[in-house]
Amino acid sequence: MLDPQEKAEFDGLVTHLRTADPKFCRRMDRMGRPRPMLYTTAAAALWLLAPLSIVFGGWTGALFAALFAGYGFRLYAKRHGPKPQPTWWVATRGKPTHPDPA
Repeated sequence: MLDPQEKAEFDGLVTHLRTADPKFCRRMDRMGRPRPMLYTTAAAALWLLAPLSIVFGGWTGALFAALFAGYGFRLYAKRHGPKPQPTWWVATRGKPTHPDPA
């Protein structure tokens, strides 16, 4: 936890970084976002592997097919993901960290 003076200095550094190198900041912002096309492609690949593993794998292939299908559905549901969290350097000025007990 930073004290108010250190937090103000840090916020100043972040602001300076955002104005000095916006391309770098855009790349850092993208790191925290889900990649929907990647998740959809991986899910489709897993769904295509499921029947193949049943045909060529016997009962072990059926087990793997169930795992492939389940994880494919998880990836497909994750493609939009939950609301992205702010990146680590974003200041949350003015927002309480915990609700008031009143």
